[in-house]
Amino acid sequence: MRCGQCGAVCPTEALQAEGFAVSPPRAAASKMPLYVDCWKVAASDSPANALRVPCLGGIALHLLVQWHAASGGRQTVLIDRGWCGRCSAGCGENHPAQETLDAARALLAKIGVPEHALPRIESLPLLQAQMPAEIPEPLAARSLSRREFFTGITRNAARAIAPTTAGQPDERAQSCRARIAKIETTARSQLLAQVAALSAQYGRPPPAELFPALRTSDACRNHRICAAACPTHALQAYQSEDGAAQGIAFDARVCIACGDCTRACPEQALALVPQDDSESPRGTAALTRWTVRECYDCGHEFADSGSGNSCPTCRKTRELARASFSQLFGLARRTQDDRI
Repeated sequence: MRCGQCGAVCPTEALQAEGFAVSPPRAAASKMPLYVDCWKVAASDSPANALRVPCLGGIALHLLVQWHAASGGRQTVLIDRGWCGRCSAGCGENHPAQETLDAARALLAKIGVPEHALPRIESLPLLQAQMPAEIPEPLAARSLSRREFFTGITRNAARAIAPTTAGQPDERAQSCRARIAKIETTARSQLLAQVAALSAQYGRPPPAELFPALRTSDACRNHRICAAACPTHALQAYQSEDGAAQGIAFDARVCIACGDCTRACPEQALALVPQDDSESPRGTAALTRWTVRECYDCGHEFADSGSGNSCPTCRKTRELARASFSQLFGLARRTQDDRI
């Protein structure tokens, strides 16, 4: 349906719908709000210089913050036409942008944006009979000049019919494979950059809740499976320069709180917790630290918390031998005692 609601909640911008990458017009000295309207509304019925998007429910959090910063701090107003309840995109009782709007208001308020400049929803209803059944095609939803219209058609046609040269994989396929190793958190990067700029403008630190926090328990055994499972490399295995220690390091700036690490840990030693306001989530910090030592039994290096001089494999071998010895000779002793 091109509503873009999937892209609005995707933390990595892996899903993107056309029509949302729009920039507000330059405000100059104007203090008029920045209005945002739906594509289903005819362009002639939208306020002058309004941003028009396919669906208000497809507006992501980073876009609301970006529009606020790009418009010179003008208030962003999402126009409610009274159609959302019957729209094919569906939204139930609440407005489709309400949850994102609430998050943006809370975030901007903590940065220091005054109440009168926070984004809001304004009801400007239109007749239900004026609502189209579907979200219009991109070209039909925009007011384009003849030059823009034909340029858009030519560009899209060239993309559609461009053949793939034999032996040379498609660029999009190459890009996709390159992203498999590490998911780029584009939307999150944009959000943090805008928040950092606004925080500096208002003289406040970025809100701590933007940065997920991880805690480890004593159950950790340095398997480092969590780092391998992390899709954004927020968790990374590390070893000190002198080779004397290793563990996992955590960067809250690229963490998307997906929980893959907590589910992958075989010891369930990791937990996502709320960020403490007193903490400073800046850069990569060591989450665990294990001493690297040489096993007395096999001579191989291993990382340990300091509880022994044998590697886990040798310790398990000893425990198994001890248990087998006890089972065999303990049973023989009990049998002899029973005969006596």
